[in-house]
Amino acid sequence: MLHWCLTESYRPDGSFQENALDDTPEDAYRYGVWFLEEAGYFQPKDRFWTNQAFPEAQAVHTNIEAKLKATGLKNPGLREAYESLEAGKEE
Repeated sequence: MLHWCLTESYRPDGSFQENALDDTPEDAYRYGVWFLEEAGYFQPKDRFWTNQAFPEAQAVHTNIEAKLKATGLKNPGLREAYESLEAGKEE
């Protein structure tokens, strides 16, 4: 699932590809950010399923953060995705 998220949903510019399960583009961001956080992608301490390191995780986080900030965060769904991303920032 992580591989799919990073190769099929996440885009290198920090956005997420909308798919049939998303009602809005904002949903794609929320679901993408939530999944990466729940999987422990950004926080090694949250990786209950692997000891694998993801050295690119900080760059992915930075790209998503920049893309969300560039929207102006006036949309509630994008603001929610941003707040979730910031709450899960690596310590």
